[in-house]
Amino acid sequence: MPEKLNAGPKPQKRGEELKIIKFMLTHLMYGGVGSVVFGVLVLYFDIGGIWTLASASRDTLIFIFLLFFGMFITFGGISMGAGVMMLGGFSDNDDYDDERRYNHKDDGAN
Repeated sequence: MPEKLNAGPKPQKRGEELKIIKFMLTHLMYGGVGSVVFGVLVLYFDIGGIWTLASASRDTLIFIFLLFFGMFITFGGISMGAGVMMLGGFSDNDDYDDERRYNHKDDGAN
């Protein structure tokens, strides 16, 4: 029988997939904590009169839920995106070599 020439990439181990999921959920949690802290501070200091408007409304709970849900999505997404972008090294050539390793020169801007 002929050998398979292009069998494709090797499948990842299950442990690797769990590491990736844990990494993403950890960064989502960091963003979620940041959104809760920011939301509480915005409401506490009544920035833009937002707490005054919310407390005067009959739909205060819906308002607070929508505020925190939107901030959780935003801050969580930013945190996950920043975590993913900080994984790799800088590469600006087609060979994907790390430029810092090969072209480490002092630019004289001391």
